[in-house]
Order: sequence, then structure tokens, then C-alpha cells
Amino acid sequence: MKSRIPDDYNIPDDPDTGRMDAAYLRSCLGLRAKPGQEPVELPEAVRRAYFDMARSLSILGAATRSMTPTQLATVVALSLREGVVLQEEESTYSFPTERAEVGQKVVIHWRNKDRPAHFLQVSDDKVVVLHDGYERNIRPDLVRFAEAGEFPDVAENINAPVS
Repeated sequence: MKSRIPDDYNIPDDPDTGRMDAAYLRSCLGLRAKPGQEPVELPEAVRRAYFDMARSLSILGAATRSMTPTQLATVVALSLREGVVLQEEESTYSFPTERAEVGQKVVIHWRNKDRPAHFLQVSDDKVVVLHDGYERNIRPDLVRFAEAGEFPDVAENINAPVS
């Protein structure tokens, strides 16, 4: 079957409207842009698979504003069958865990905001922190040491005795 994708077709990528399918596909394929860089264009096979999936959903009356995670995973699988190669994400940022003490206050970038947390340990490739009473596994590039005076209402170390 020959795809009917228009030459100028672009996958929706507008966070303001909630249509971020291109960003999700970039994440799945390892093509995310570094902070401050323009996002890379998705390969032709991915655009073609997305268009065909969106068209099929529209014909079936199941089209929505954006695709579900299952539908996006299907787009990735179809594009992989056409020869698209997954890129290994390079982690150029890392949290210096050798300088961190257990219980030390750190700052995590989570849900688009900087939030206070406390360092617990490193597990696999994630930094385990305590945030709002829950242990969370955070990517090392989203964790940093707290600056002086940042989040003053949070204890510097949860293991320090209260005076």
C-alpha cells in the first residue's frame, strides 16, 4: 500500500494545545533536542507511519486531538520495520553522586518546575530522591545541588538532629 502523505505534512508538536505527538516520538526514538536547541526533524518513515495511523483512525471514527501512548508505540514499531534506527541517548549531564551525602538537600526539575528533595542513593542509572514523602527515581541530568538560600524552609539534611 502506498502512503498518501502530503509533502509538507508535519506531525503535531504544539505544547500549548496539548498536541505533542512529535515530541513523544522524538523521545521514543532517542532524538530529543538538548536544552536551547531546535528539535530535529523526524525521519520520513516516522512521518509516513504517523500519517497512515492518523488517517486510519480518522476513517474508523476514532481520531482524537492526539494519539494515545499505545498508538504512538505502534507508529514507532511501524517505522522501525521500515528501517528507522533508535538512537542511544547520550547523557552529557550527570549528578556528582560522589560529593553527595545521604539526606542532603538537592533540587530536582520535575513536572516543569524546580522542587526541593533529599538525595538518598543511586540505583541503576537513576538518582533516588525523597520528595514530598515519596521516593522518586530521577534522571541524573534533572538533579542538582541546592544553591545557598534556595528553598529555605526545607532542611539542609534530613539526617541532621533538630536543635
